Amino acid sequence: MAPGALRFLLATLVVVFHYTSFGIGHMPVYLFFALSGYWVFTMWQKKYAATREPYATFMISRTWRLAPVFLLCSLSAMAISFALPLVIAPALPFAPPDPLALISSFVLLGYNTAAGAPLVPAWSLDIEFQFYLVAPFVIALLQRRALLAVLLCAGVSVASFAVFYDRASTSYLPWFLAGMLAARYPALLPRPRVAQASGLLTLGVVVLFACVPALRPALFGGAHRGEIYMTWNPLLNAALAAVALPFALGTLSVRSGKFDRLLSDASYSLYLVHWLPLLYVSHYLPQIAALPHFSRALATMPQVLLSYAAAFAITVYVDRPCSRVRERFVKTRHATHEQPAAATLATRSVR
Repeated sequence: MAPGALRFLLATLVVVFHYTSFGIGHMPVYLFFALSGYWVFTMWQKKYAATREPYATFMISRTWRLAPVFLLCSLSAMAISFALPLVIAPALPFAPPDPLALISSFVLLGYNTAAGAPLVPAWSLDIEFQFYLVAPFVIALLQRRALLAVLLCAGVSVASFAVFYDRASTSYLPWFLAGMLAARYPALLPRPRVAQASGLLTLGVVVLFACVPALRPALFGGAHRGEIYMTWNPLLNAALAAVALPFALGTLSVRSGKFDRLLSDASYSLYLVHWLPLLYVSHYLPQIAALPHFSRALATMPQVLLSYAAAFAITVYVDRPCSRVRERFVKTRHATHEQPAAATLATRSVR
């Protein structure tokens, strides 16, 4: 599978998670984190390290990468949650937002811990952005003392998980680190057979949990999630991500074409924008949730199709144009010595 197709598949799994009772929602996010670790390490080495003020350039560029689509979807979610009820009363009232949620809706930081934040999938962007803040320092340590970097990240992550559970970005460090190690040591990238076996095993585990009655409660949650789901589903998602990690990293060796790059870009837009129709329907048309399965699927289908159409439209008309400007900015930040030398030589020639 090509890398863009994988990212689009992972975003689709998040859509399925939010629109159905199929409880595979965090596994795709963990794999997104691992892929992000790989690409951030690679981009830092090949692009940002050679710029003027590399850390500042890196942070401006990464903020620029996330901000346009995030702000568009965040403002839309705020309009549905806070502005629309002033015009049309919702059937199911919106919960009053936490002040932190309002601030995070603009600055992103803190979104993971903000109560009542309207654009729920953006919690992972908060984790991602906090990773950007420390990534150059982790990369520098990995280049010089790789073992120390691994032990330090592992220790910080274990302590963070014990104290904060999943509410702190440091609890997710191992996923980012896995991708960074694959970039640091290309020999760690799995061979095609290993990647294929990883994908088949992941699919087999999901099918097993879906078919065995005793295991189904850990996979399917729905609106009324039982104790088995609440206890075992987080572990199931983490285990599936670990099993699928070689498959995800294996896609990095596959050449990406023009359409595949479009899928890769659209995955980010889809990941956020699919929440907006769901947010509206859950508060203005809550009766859909009480329909029989088939009728609910028919009623939900227009929301899903709208999400995919909006994702591609946002990608083409918002995300990609902003990214082109961002790339030009990064190019202007490259500190090359050849140009000054050539200019000096030209000056001497004229003289």
